[in-house]
Amino acid sequence: MIAMFLAVALFARDASAGTWKLKSTEASEVAGAWHLYVKIELSSAPTLAHVPMKFMFVKTMVYERALVDGQKDPVVNRIALQNQMPQMLSLDVDFADGTGKVFKGTNFDFGVTRQLGFEAGEYKVQLRGADGVDVGGPQSVTLKGENPVVDRRSMVFSAKSSKDVKKVDDGTGAAKNAAPKNDTESAVPQNGDVAPVGTATSFIPADAYQKTEEEEAVHDRPKGCGCQLPSTRASSLSWLAVPALAGLVLVRRRKRA
Repeated sequence: MIAMFLAVALFARDASAGTWKLKSTEASEVAGAWHLYVKIELSSAPTLAHVPMKFMFVKTMVYERALVDGQKDPVVNRIALQNQMPQMLSLDVDFADGTGKVFKGTNFDFGVTRQLGFEAGEYKVQLRGADGVDVGGPQSVTLKGENPVVDRRSMVFSAKSSKDVKKVDDGTGAAKNAAPKNDTESAVPQNGDVAPVGTATSFIPADAYQKTEEEEAVHDRPKGCGCQLPSTRASSLSWLAVPALAGLVLVRRRKRA
């Protein structure tokens, strides 16, 4: 573990003093991929045969293919970009030959693809060690190819021409313009009449119209006043008897006199 730490530290010291360069600043797309060739030169041979390194791609220009008004074929627009997030590609760079001998310089090649998020355009590339130390300065590369077409044409809303209007004969021999008939019939009847369909249960049950025994008893009761109790009638007759008795007493007194 300590030996590995020392090896990484020695590599960081060597890498900070190294340089690198793209063999070609342009690469053509082949089957959705671009192949890049680089030459890396360190100040001294690293302690590891395979050194982990990172290639940082920052997109600066994209080649947009667009359909525009007045043009039959797509046109290419070079759109400049700013403040783009870098696309990182981590690779193990081989500094050894077939015999295992390690050198301070190496020729290395690798590929980038559309599946990794790359597209035709221009990029700034920076080589960086595993410890975050940059190797040399940034390089510029152009990835040549055809990006997917984007439709930039303006939308046009036009009315129906007179050719789409049918001619209807009204019986006088003169044809009149008529709007095309709608193929779908309206779901609502045109006459406005709606015929009932099916049967529905009544809200009032049938037994609601049958009278109960109590109602039948009240209905058959004899007619009469019935609003005056017997005790009440007797008391009223007693009050009528008082003047009659008083009259009899006066008659007897007159006879005696």
